[in-house]
Amino acid sequence: MNSNLKQRILLAQDFQTLESLGQFLREYGYETIAVSSGEQALERAAVEHIDLVVTEMNLPGLDGIALCRKLRQNASTRHVPILGLSWRSELADKVAGFEAGMDDYITKPFQHQELVYRLKVLATRASNRAGPPEPGRRGRLIALFGTKGGVGRTTIGVNLAVALHQHTQKRVVLFDADFFFGDIALHLGLKPSPTIVDLARNIDHLDAELMAQVLHKHASGLRVLLAPREPESVETIVPTHLSQLLNALISNNDYVLVDCQAIYDERTMAILEKADEILLVIKPEMGCVKNLAVFAELDAKLGLHLDKKIRVILNRAGTQSGIAANDIERFFKRPINFNVPSGGNAVVQSVNRGMPLIVSQPRHAFSRQVWQIADHIAKSQVLAEPQPATRTDNQFATMAFKEVQ
Repeated sequence: MNSNLKQRILLAQDFQTLESLGQFLREYGYETIAVSSGEQALERAAVEHIDLVVTEMNLPGLDGIALCRKLRQNASTRHVPILGLSWRSELADKVAGFEAGMDDYITKPFQHQELVYRLKVLATRASNRAGPPEPGRRGRLIALFGTKGGVGRTTIGVNLAVALHQHTQKRVVLFDADFFFGDIALHLGLKPSPTIVDLARNIDHLDAELMAQVLHKHASGLRVLLAPREPESVETIVPTHLSQLLNALISNNDYVLVDCQAIYDERTMAILEKADEILLVIKPEMGCVKNLAVFAELDAKLGLHLDKKIRVILNRAGTQSGIAANDIERFFKRPINFNVPSGGNAVVQSVNRGMPLIVSQPRHAFSRQVWQIADHIAKSQVLAEPQPATRTDNQFATMAFKEVQ
C-alpha cells in the first residue's frame, strides 16, 4: 500500500535550472524543495526531511562547497546523498566537491535521463548503507507509554519511528507491545502476520534469519514487529522471553521503539525498566493528569527509578477545552518536554489509508512536532556515543494486571 512514497530532493540551484529541473523531477515522481542559496538550503534541511541534495557550486553567499560541509557536520543530514550539478567543469572543482562531502558530480549542460539514473543509484546506496550496529554497540531502546488508552500513543509512535529512520538513515524497529489491542499493522497498512508469537514460540532458536522472517519491512525503510492477532496467544509471551527478544533487537538495531500497552503488568514493567528513555504520552484532561501521579507513586514503590528516563509528551496540546500545559506541569511537578498539536481529521485519514501523516503531510503541524521529537532522540544518541573522525558510506516487578482507567 505504501510502495509509492515520494523521495524528497532539495534543489539548491540557479533560477533557470530550478524551474526546468524541478518540473522534470516531479514528472518522475520526486518531490522537490527549491532554493537558490546555500543559506536557504540549510534552513530547509533543518526543519524538513530530505532524501537527496542536488547543489550548484556557484551559490550566492554560502556556496556549494560550504553547504556540503555544513550538511555533513549535522547529525540529521550527515548521511544524505549529495550530488553536485554545476557549471564548474574543472577537475579541481570536482575534487573540491568530493572532499567537501559530495557523493557524485555532473557538469552542466547535462542529460536529464543521466541525472535521474545517478539519483537512483545514490538513493539505493543510501538505503543499503544502514547495516547492523558495530560489534559490541548497543542500540537505543525507546518506550512509549500512555497513562490511559486513547491518548494517541500509537499514532505518535508510528510517525516517530518513520521520522527517526528518515532522520538518521539507521536501522529502526517499531515493536507493537500492545499485546491485546495493538493496531500498528493498521496504521502502516501491513498484513497482520507474522507476529511476535512466532518469535516467542522459537525463542531458543532466535537468530538473525528468524528475525528477518518475522519483522515486516515497511516501504519507508522501517522494520516492524507486530502484536499477536489472537488474544489467547498473548500468554505465550512471558517476561523472560520478552527480555531475550529485547536484547536481540537492541543488539542488531540502532533504535528500537516499543509501543507499550496501558496496563501495569510484568511484561510492560520489564520493557519500561530496560528502556533508555520513556516517552510518556498524555492528553490535557484530568484522567491523564491523575494517572501521572499513580505512575510516579508506582515507580517510587517498586524502586525502578524510571522517573529519570521519562520525557512527557502532551498530545492535542492547545485544545481549548483541555487543561492548560502550565497547570499540568504544576500538578505533576515536572516539565512537559514536547507539545504535539491535534492532528484532527488528517490523522484519522492517515490511519484509514495506512499512510503515516509524517509521510503524506510532512509539513503538517503534527508532523513538524513529531520531527522535533525524532531530532531529540537522534541528538541524544549522538551525544552518548563517540563520533567517527570521518564520514563513511559503508527483578521483574510481579504484579496482578491493573489497567489504567
